[in-house]
Amino acid sequence: MDNRIWVILGAFIGGLFLYRIRYRVINAFLKRAWLRRLAVSSVMRIPAVRDRMVSQVLR
Repeated sequence: MDNRIWVILGAFIGGLFLYRIRYRVINAFLKRAWLRRLAVSSVMRIPAVRDRMVSQVLR
């Protein structure tokens, strides 16, 4: 029981830390071309996002 509380507390503190530096983490991942390509292709598979992006580009 006591160990579970420490794990939950550690996960919460880790989550807060990652939330505070979220843009640095995202930039670190997106510096790599293959991860950037994967992220863009994954997002563009979502129909609502794709339609909105295409309408913005072809406006």
